[in-house]
Amino acid sequence: AYAILGTAPVQGHISGVVDIPNACATLWLPTDVFEFDVKPGADGPTKELDGSVEVPLAPDLD
Repeated sequence: AYAILGTAPVQGHISGVVDIPNACATLWLPTDVFEFDVKPGADGPTKELDGSVEVPLAPDLD
């Protein structure tokens, strides 16, 4: 996440001055910087891992 935020043209806003005590933080991140579609669809999020890279995943704690 830090690598993406450090290299992509992002904008962050904190609107707590007008909306006290209900502060809100927003982050604008262009989706064109990704090689695949990162927007969620009607079926929910999908995994984009093809198994070629070993990525450590946290176990589900249900």
